Amino acid sequence: MTFRSQLLPVVAVLALVAAACADDDALMGDPEDGVAEVDEDAADDEAIEDDVLEDDAAEDEAADDDAAAEPDDAADGRDAAVGVVTSGIEVADSELGEHLVTAEGMTAYAAVDQLEGEVVCVADCAQVWPPVLVDGEPDVAADIDAEVTTIDRPDGGTQLVVEGAPLHAFVVDAEPGDVRGQGSADRWFVVSPTGALLGVVDDD
Repeated sequence: MTFRSQLLPVVAVLALVAAACADDDALMGDPEDGVAEVDEDAADDEAIEDDVLEDDAAEDEAADDDAAAEPDDAADGRDAAVGVVTSGIEVADSELGEHLVTAEGMTAYAAVDQLEGEVVCVADCAQVWPPVLVDGEPDVAADIDAEVTTIDRPDGGTQLVVEGAPLHAFVVDAEPGDVRGQGSADRWFVVSPTGALLGVVDDD
């Protein structure tokens, strides 16, 4: 075999390698042109991973929403289905003067449009102003000089009533002594030990 015949296969192989390199360069593109190599398998994997992450995030969000929607019966003594459950009613003193609180010390309020015993605060209203409920005969502090009774609510539960006014808590009150609902919407007021609403302006 001559040297020329031996050289031909080597040249052919080098030509193939050069062609392959040229193809690779064409695929990579000129960086200045903004052309980049695309690995379709990697792109597919990344798309699948993104879909999985989005699905996981959606499931986590749904789980969080479900957890938030589930009632926490132990929180603040509140039965989320109907209102704040207490064993009775007491008297506390604040900057507003003496007023009624639950046995747990949370401020009790009454609405000016419920003074005759008619329950109108239901649904969304009751979520903000949870009714003060009792299970059985309520304990009434000796220094309360008002008639304390109960009423069956249309949405369930037995609500405490003082001098005809159904009692409510305020969802924004975070701890005993809070009176953040006082005068809200010129409708809600704390209740004195005699059953009067403190702070109500007499239009007469």
